[in-house]
Amino acid sequence: MKKNKNLKKETAVVKSAEQAKTALNMLLQNPKKNLESGISELLEKLKNPKLDLLLDRYPDLLQEYDLEELLTGDLEVIDAEVQDVKTAGLLSCLQLLIHFCYELKENTNPKDNNFDSLRYILRSITCYEFVHELLLLVIAITGTDYYQKFQQRIQNLDFEQVQALQNDLDLQEHIEMMAWFGLVRLFLESVYTYFNSPDQNFKNTT
Repeated sequence: MKKNKNLKKETAVVKSAEQAKTALNMLLQNPKKNLESGISELLEKLKNPKLDLLLDRYPDLLQEYDLEELLTGDLEVIDAEVQDVKTAGLLSCLQLLIHFCYELKENTNPKDNNFDSLRYILRSITCYEFVHELLLLVIAITGTDYYQKFQQRIQNLDFEQVQALQNDLDLQEHIEMMAWFGLVRLFLESVYTYFNSPDQNFKNTT
């Protein structure tokens, strides 16, 4: 996925472990499918069947390569495009982070390897890069013009204008995708901030 030079670096929404804890509590009160559904929609709209095959192959690829290497976008894998390997890796990591966080919240005695696997993902790609690469995938679907128009409409948006935004004919086509991306961004920033903070115990977020 080519870098879009028109995209500016976004300011982080989550800036402290306490904010991360609050956000995770809020997000994880909702059904898991709220975060997962966008992944399926993303795959469907990208219309790339090779990604589905790579997602199935990823456990085997992880036996052969380090995750960080798979996420570089430079690794050549037989019968796969370089960028597809990276995209499948990003979506696999997102699925796993969602799974681990829900499992850790629901299980009062989580397995240590869940924490280890979660932190392995966090060490393999920065939060900024993770969010940015997902955004590029979203923009590949919505188009740059739509994304820029959406950004303009949500600047200084207050609560009363949210309904009007949902009814905006110019934005309706991809509004659910953008809403999902907003949730995922909040989720990722919260996970990275919380689990990279010292002396944090996820079981205490419930």
